Amino acid sequence: MSRIMPKTIPKPYNTFKQCSDQLNGIQSIDYFLARQLSEALLNKYEQAQVPAEQNDLLFHSIIATSQALRSGHSCLKLDAEAENDNETLYWHKLSEENYAENKPGYTFPKLPDWHHYLSQLPITPDDKQPLVYEQGRLYLRRYWQFENELANTIKTLINAQSPFFRRGTEGVGFAMEKQIIEQLFPSDLNNESEPLDWQKIAVANALIRQFTIIAGGPGTGKTFTVTKVLAALQALTDNQLKIAMVAPTGKAAQRLNESIQKAKSILQKNKVTTDATLNSIPDTASTVHRLLGVIPGRHDFKYKQNRQLPFDVILVDEISMIDLPLMTRLMRAIDSNSRIIMLGDADQLPSVAAGSVLGDLAPRQAAGYSAQSSEQLSALTGFDIPVLNLEPELAPEQEPEPINGTSDETLLNLDHLTVLQKSHRFDGSGEIGNLAKYVINGDVKNSWYYLEEGKEQIERVKDESFYQWIDKMVEQYYMPLFRVVNVDNALDNKKPALSIEQAFKQLKQFRFLAATRLGEQGVGNINQYIEQSLRNKGLITSANEFYPGRPIMVTENQYNVGLYNGDTGLLWINDEGQLQAMFPENDSVRWLGLGRLPKIETVYAMTIHKTQGAEFNHVGLVLPERDSLILSRELLYTGITRASERLSVFGAEGVFELGVRRRVLRYSGLEGKVFTDWN
Repeated sequence: MSRIMPKTIPKPYNTFKQCSDQLNGIQSIDYFLARQLSEALLNKYEQAQVPAEQNDLLFHSIIATSQALRSGHSCLKLDAEAENDNETLYWHKLSEENYAENKPGYTFPKLPDWHHYLSQLPITPDDKQPLVYEQGRLYLRRYWQFENELANTIKTLINAQSPFFRRGTEGVGFAMEKQIIEQLFPSDLNNESEPLDWQKIAVANALIRQFTIIAGGPGTGKTFTVTKVLAALQALTDNQLKIAMVAPTGKAAQRLNESIQKAKSILQKNKVTTDATLNSIPDTASTVHRLLGVIPGRHDFKYKQNRQLPFDVILVDEISMIDLPLMTRLMRAIDSNSRIIMLGDADQLPSVAAGSVLGDLAPRQAAGYSAQSSEQLSALTGFDIPVLNLEPELAPEQEPEPINGTSDETLLNLDHLTVLQKSHRFDGSGEIGNLAKYVINGDVKNSWYYLEEGKEQIERVKDESFYQWIDKMVEQYYMPLFRVVNVDNALDNKKPALSIEQAFKQLKQFRFLAATRLGEQGVGNINQYIEQSLRNKGLITSANEFYPGRPIMVTENQYNVGLYNGDTGLLWINDEGQLQAMFPENDSVRWLGLGRLPKIETVYAMTIHKTQGAEFNHVGLVLPERDSLILSRELLYTGITRASERLSVFGAEGVFELGVRRRVLRYSGLEGKVFTDWN
């Protein structure tokens, strides 16, 4: 979101040009929305005791709210904007070239004055107006409704007992559940040195709750743990449960498929449950859109309040990527008796669109549970579960201001949440995992020092130029895709030397991940350079954009062919010698004619945003040439943790350090509404 430079209060704008001459970074959608809503409200409610000279404040408040939505916030948080000169927060300064325009900008008043003004207007939740002012936050009503509906649903689920919860005479005796958990976590396979096995705690918590979130960083075993949860649930119900598994993108769904299948194989090998139980756990995950049933040309879905999903258990992976509107639509389509299990990493980037659902439902605080939950989990696991004091004694003068939300010191009841602590991919000696921790904690000094001193797993590229490094990576990882052999049944008497399986395995070996699309070190230039380099070497012989070996990503949802934004594939020669697109689909490959492809782009390099839910053996992380507002510790953390074995970073120290200092902030009221008495 662009920062409006505070200098003078402008006169009313009669045209968008007048507005854009005054305010940097304003888009036409902001202007026309603010004009329409402010005029309608002020004309309809002339009786409101608001001085005419303050009417500009409503107009600019709506502009700021519209910009906030486009920046990923679900609302405009007043105390983040009032007289705020901290450029690392919600409104950001423009690039240097735009400073030359010297636009006057606009100054919002002090917080009490701004709050007093909006409080006089008939825009409370009960006023049924397109704007809603509540708890120091200004919403467009549509997003206030999304947030309220989701908050009410989650609150109900958090307070609900598990459908299979069986109390003993003392209230904590579950003989069958405990037996199943012990079978899934046999002592001879438990090599944990920590006093608490959080995976075991997560399984126990999922059994006694209708709604649970299992969170944790890469390699902490979220999918392996949830596979044990599903096995336990099936064992409790004679394998009769209907289970749906979903993820926000096709790539994330494919990754979930692979992880579930691998986990089932390990459980079968360890003989901790029956084959019948493992076979009752599905191998196939779908996207959220596919599960809900997209209706082409409409924002509505096939499954909703009056036609809910026919499943007993819904597993939702990578929930950090799911925005507020989509999560609300998913939850309204789930039957009130269904069990919901969510997985995610709260340190990753939030969704591209508005909201930060995982961050709101899994806020950072000390690990522990309420006294009641602690007692139940102790009975199931045999561990001494930490108890949080959720009711601290506060002096009267410590009561929070009504418009500031919850206090940072307040401990929330997060009994629905288990955060896995131990990373099996990045153990204590793993360079990638340690670098990720330094970055997400904002430790500028140690993160850069650790990157510079990397030995086996991480390296800072500094002895080669940018293009020399790219050439080396292309030769090692991408050129094998273009090796061919002579055959009789291909049109040009040549066929890729790699099999389909080998080609996809080769693609998983390496990927360039860039922070931005533009600039010399952006995705666009990297992909263009690599393609031209491969052409110069004679490896790409086609004159057009379609050639065998081209890695592709779908950039739009195409429901009629079952492809979605973010799905990745490869152009390849089939057995009949025809060039087609192929996409991984569970344990097989789906072929698609080029004429049926939706919009695609080349992905030798991808933006970090697009790689959430993916994993590569080796990642080449490319920073922009200069600081960019898109660069943040969450972006760097996401890029770093896509690498499972090796990480190479190309970028300047100053740019890296600015990224580590900057945090992604998402303003909403969801946390307050779920965990307090806001509504």
